[in-house]
Amino acid sequence: MLGVVLQFGGVELLPLAFLGVFLLVGLSMVGYGLLSLRTYATMKATTPTDVHSVDAGAVEVEGEAKDGDRTLEAPFSGEDCLAYEFEVEEYQHDDDGSNWHTRATGTESVPFRVADDTGAVGVDPAESSLSLERDYRVVVGHDEELPERVRAFVDGRDDLDHETGSFDLGPLSLATGDKQRFTERRLDPGMETFVTGVAETATAVAGATPSIADGGDGGVLGGVLGRPFVVADAGEGEAQWRYLKRGIGAVAFGAVFAAVPAFVVYSMVGA
Repeated sequence: MLGVVLQFGGVELLPLAFLGVFLLVGLSMVGYGLLSLRTYATMKATTPTDVHSVDAGAVEVEGEAKDGDRTLEAPFSGEDCLAYEFEVEEYQHDDDGSNWHTRATGTESVPFRVADDTGAVGVDPAESSLSLERDYRVVVGHDEELPERVRAFVDGRDDLDHETGSFDLGPLSLATGDKQRFTERRLDPGMETFVTGVAETATAVAGATPSIADGGDGGVLGGVLGRPFVVADAGEGEAQWRYLKRGIGAVAFGAVFAAVPAFVVYSMVGA
């Protein structure tokens, strides 16, 4: 009976299923890369407009990020910001070697304004794709104490911890635990920013009209087919370059990742 379950038509099903997982992962990476390239193409085909000339519909603007009603306190650095992303990683040892493994990620943002010499528009980045460069990173060894703000962040979450300690082995004292890496990316007031999305002339955000927000209909299909909504801590050219290299890298890596198991599956089924 077990042989019937694990074989069908002379083909081993267990390795076939295992290879199928790798194939799906590779295809998912290709899909992610194609979406990034679509975002790049959309930005490339649109020219940023002066804030004063913003009208309802698809739009791109670039200028200085200015705070609206409030700012955020970044989790690790404590800096005032308008949006941030954080990542907590742990350096782990397993059968595949030693690598950084993500323990936690998160993002938060508040409405803000983009200003140039002609005026200001409001931006509600809640549903946006943030494109932020690293502003803060600290690596803490297993025998080191966390910085005060990082310690407060870790203590406030049930899914994180930082073990410190050691045990004696003869004349040696061996540290226990794994080292961790804490990364923070921010959009601060006063930074250059680029925003592409859909403008609404009747909606005020952060005290400014028109405002730019997500123009999709919501859901997965809206996110795929709708106008990309991107907020970057850079100008237009740098924002485009980030999506271009991300898209090419994901498509290339995903294609290789999917091609190998696809070839093996074809060989197994066709044999």
